[in-house]
Amino acid sequence: MAPSRSCIAATLCALVAFASAASATTVEGTVQPAIPSGQFISLSMTIDDAKTTFELTGPDFSWFALGFDTETMFGYALIVEGTDGNRTVVEQNLLGIGNPGSPQPSQDISIISTVHDAANDLTTIVIERPNNTGDADDAVFSPSMTELEIIGAYDSFSSPSSPNGFLSFHGSQGRGFGTITFAVVPEPASMSHAVLAIALMLMGTKRCRDRG
Repeated sequence: MAPSRSCIAATLCALVAFASAASATTVEGTVQPAIPSGQFISLSMTIDDAKTTFELTGPDFSWFALGFDTETMFGYALIVEGTDGNRTVVEQNLLGIGNPGSPQPSQDISIISTVHDAANDLTTIVIERPNNTGDADDAVFSPSMTELEIIGAYDSFSSPSSPNGFLSFHGSQGRGFGTITFAVVPEPASMSHAVLAIALMLMGTKRCRDRG
């Protein structure tokens, strides 16, 4: 006896679930813009099919910022103000050299965590936002990206003994450039979904045979 339509439909659904799980992609990369003063600033990005996670690390005694898809002071940026673990982060569009612009009217980021590493005078902030926020002012990120130009900056006139948490002139020693390169990483959740899809497919096939 031929398998029933419901059995065929169940098997097809399992196959679709498997295909969706197998196609899920996540990429990640890390860059340290070359800052002339030698100050450590780092950006790590993880991009999946829906959202981007940013891990920004910079001096705990100064504001710091990262700009995306640019080699100069122009375009989408994340501005970190405050000192130590007391931080705010805003999306901002840099308007050109000497003109940092102002915070966007619509903020589409969420701060996940802030960690203050007092021993090394650093603060790390983890942020998330949708890949495509629908905001014309925002950059669009995708796991199909392979690399991205990045700029970084902080107040090079500040120090642990003379902190400055407010956005100001970075000085010639306080800005630098780098390129973040993305690589595909394993996606445990997708693998689990794939295993589940295969199990459903096999179960559906068995039921069809049992009914046949």
